[in-house]
Amino acid sequence: MKIVELASGIKTMITNEQQELVKQIKESTQISREDLDERKQKLAEQMTSLGLLDRIYDEEKQAIIYKLFSR
Repeated sequence: MKIVELASGIKTMITNEQQELVKQIKESTQISREDLDERKQKLAEQMTSLGLLDRIYDEEKQAIIYKLFSR
């Protein structure tokens, strides 16, 4: 587990699995929901509700994209 700071300034702990997803998104700046397996999709949704990820709907591609949340 690792302690990270949310965009709101609050510190929280994330699991190694969540940390792996953050690392994957950092490498490509964004990731499509289609590129994730079912487990990582659920993790991404949880992390969106925590404020760690930003969920964006791309109308051109008609796909959901996850990015790291920025202030």
